[in-house]
Amino acid sequence: MASPEQDIAQLEMLLRKLEKDYDQFFLGLERREPAATEKAVLAIVRAYASRPITNPGLGFKYQTLVARYNTFRNVWNRRLREREEGRASGAGGARPATPPRTEPRHPPHTAANPGEYLSSDPLHEARHLGQFFETYRRLREASGESTAKLQVEGFRKALAQQVEKIKREQGCEAVLIRVVNDQGRTRIVAKPFRRRGGGQSGAQP
Repeated sequence: MASPEQDIAQLEMLLRKLEKDYDQFFLGLERREPAATEKAVLAIVRAYASRPITNPGLGFKYQTLVARYNTFRNVWNRRLREREEGRASGAGGARPATPPRTEPRHPPHTAANPGEYLSSDPLHEARHLGQFFETYRRLREASGESTAKLQVEGFRKALAQQVEKIKREQGCEAVLIRVVNDQGRTRIVAKPFRRRGGGQSGAQP
């Protein structure tokens, strides 16, 4: 029987795969929904829904992953409804002809978790920041929050100011930035990051 640590690590890996598989499905690169992967995700989610996790950090991570899954499940359900109604379907239901908003395909060289970003200078990290910005925008959209005034350049400058402030005040070389959904509101959490013997301080588990 797997330990909670192994199960939560497996859940995180499966959820990343599920997001990627759904991106490919809606882009028309896959013909079927990733039902097997989603079934594996739900098996772990349900196993710990009524099973206490005594490690607070591990429990927080589980809750974060569940919230992330629920948020993206809402997005996927909406896009599936749009397909069924013919608003986002191509010929024969294959590749969408004119999707209202295409989900990004995560390039292999970026961070495994698109909602987590280790930054030292956002003004010169366009590739990684672009993926982080897109994750932030998608989560706001899925939560029903406005994205009309959300622009990547303004987002980049605000993030750069926050990173520089934390680096200056905490004396660190980089900042670990995470986008989280907290009770229906999308926000960014920034923590100082220091490498000491391969570890880090100031960051949530």
